[in-house]
Amino acid sequence: MPKVVDRETRRGQVAEAIHRIAARDGLEGVSVRLVAAEAGLSVGAVQREFASKDELLRFALAASVDEVFARFGRFRIGPEGLTFTEGLRQVLLDLLPTDERRRAQARIWAAFYARAAVDPGFADVLAELDVRTREHLRRAFEYAREQGGLAPGHDPAALAELLIVFVDGLWLTCARLPEDADLAPQQAAIESVVRAITG
Repeated sequence: MPKVVDRETRRGQVAEAIHRIAARDGLEGVSVRLVAAEAGLSVGAVQREFASKDELLRFALAASVDEVFARFGRFRIGPEGLTFTEGLRQVLLDLLPTDERRRAQARIWAAFYARAAVDPGFADVLAELDVRTREHLRRAFEYAREQGGLAPGHDPAALAELLIVFVDGLWLTCARLPEDADLAPQQAAIESVVRAITG
């Protein structure tokens, strides 16, 4: 009797396959056929969910972003949790490619970013993500300002924009680092940004 795989399980297998490919080879050669082979699925099963490489890449980015946001949710800032400075530091350090998973996410981001520079469809996806991220960051910085956690004179909206630019640059840098790279320069940059924001 043929094995029955539900849709969410199949999509999860595809996401994991794309992460493994990205960590190992980058995304340049991603195709429906390659992802199907990596996931242990038939080409037809993958095509039923994703008709093209572009759809696979959009799905890969969405899966990575959701996972990163879920990781960020572990860092609780407030009276019974981390200070804003500690939380900001931990969130940024968590982005560094310290394992295969994070390396894959950085490479997925870099590949998507490159496509967005020439493809309006991809640019629109990033623009929507920026709106969501900018609003989350602005609220976090407003909270920090109320709690005295920001250096004097900082505007929460400007800080949100600064952090988006910094994270973009951090991930694009990390995407091209070798597996055994020394991350001390990136860690120092994170520390400088945290000090500049929080004083």
